Amino acid sequence: MDKATINSKNRRYTALAWTLAILVLAVAVPLNLIFDRLNITADMTPNSMYSLTKTTTNYLDELDQRGIVVDVYFLTEMAELDGDLELLALYRTLQNYDAHPCFNLIDFDPDSDPEQLRKLNADNQYNLSEGDLLFVYGDMVKRLPGNMLYTYGTDENDVITQAEFRGENLFTGYMKSVVEGELPMIYFLEGHGETGLDSISQLRANLKNNNYGSDSLNLTTARGVPDDCRILVITNPQYDISEDEYNKIYAYTQNGGNVSVLIAPNESKTPYTNIERLLNGYCIGMSYDRVTETDENRHSHTDPYAMMCDLTEASEGATENLTEELLPRNNDLVTYMPYSRSFYTAYGANIATVNMDPLILTATTARSDPYGGSLLDPTPTTGQSLALAMYSVDTMRSGSKLIVFGSGDFITDEGTSQAYFINPLLLFQTSVTWMYNSDVDMNIADKQRTYDYLNVKSSGEASTLIAVFAGFPILIAAAGVLIWLRRRNG
Repeated sequence: MDKATINSKNRRYTALAWTLAILVLAVAVPLNLIFDRLNITADMTPNSMYSLTKTTTNYLDELDQRGIVVDVYFLTEMAELDGDLELLALYRTLQNYDAHPCFNLIDFDPDSDPEQLRKLNADNQYNLSEGDLLFVYGDMVKRLPGNMLYTYGTDENDVITQAEFRGENLFTGYMKSVVEGELPMIYFLEGHGETGLDSISQLRANLKNNNYGSDSLNLTTARGVPDDCRILVITNPQYDISEDEYNKIYAYTQNGGNVSVLIAPNESKTPYTNIERLLNGYCIGMSYDRVTETDENRHSHTDPYAMMCDLTEASEGATENLTEELLPRNNDLVTYMPYSRSFYTAYGANIATVNMDPLILTATTARSDPYGGSLLDPTPTTGQSLALAMYSVDTMRSGSKLIVFGSGDFITDEGTSQAYFINPLLLFQTSVTWMYNSDVDMNIADKQRTYDYLNVKSSGEASTLIAVFAGFPILIAAAGVLIWLRRRNG
């Protein structure tokens, strides 16, 4: 083969290589520009961080076919999330939902558009802030606080080490709950001199703000506890419930119904026979007393009945630690209880099937003075901690839950205005979610951002990795150049 022929072939190979390179650039660059202009992306994350699960897409497709549209108000403009890496999962997820006709996303800045905010919250019934969402379908409205969208893990120094996005499970669950019209109801018993609804307006507003309805219930006229009742609350009754009312409440608990009893001291000599029966069924006994604090450093300077108490840790063998579960983290507020009675463990025949523990205990300096009831030989009790709040879960009644407080004063409008009693109030409010969570769980797992990484144990290992990942490609490239030069001169 003569030199002219060889040079001609080399020129053809070189021309072909350059042509292929130019073609790759000619195709890749426009495609990238087109995908960027059309905002087309591909989720390459191992856990599909930025995609919707099949559970969600199937449900949204079903709503699209039924012609259902849920208005979703987002109190932040989407443009503010664009480009924020920490909120990229939220941004992409909302975009994916909004691609479905059933999810009508309406984003706005509450500061620059206060009129829209006023329309949504005309009666100030929702405590809305930036980043919150409201799901609206017909008369059903559910508020999703923005601070629920992520859960954070911290180290021993409270430094955030990981963040998990839980928005998809919440978004789909909230869609389902407003479409199906599920509003869990909390009924407050009346007819026995209980605290009336007009005296707990702030508590009711807080319940509505957290997606619960509330109403009064008179069991002397009702056939039974309504089917939509998730929690029955008895607040400071002045006298006992009847046998018929007890039977209706017992039937409700047999189906897993939950009960909260807040019952302050009462000087009446009439016993609460049926309320005691109700509590004894959960192995909790009620004392006819009123508790006072003898240590002047552990009560209000104006009221010895406003006692400094302790939120208790779970006892050995307990299945739950409710004070840790129910109260906010890093809660350093001192716990005070108002005018209260005490409770104790009543060892009934079903003690082995209930999980129960105290929630709030006094110091040993507190004193229990007999008060009300029909005790034959009342004597004060001193030198021991007294339980002012307890909980119980009956595993034989479909997990029916009971929580008792020795006072109901802290949930009244007057009580909620007292900074002293914030911890019992928080404990009661969060016990509502413990008894019945209004969120619909779609069993969609939280999504955590993942990273590919290498664990390098020594400088020698690092040098080897550098040689492999940097040197090897250079070696291949050099070999290619050498082969090309030899062929060129061949």
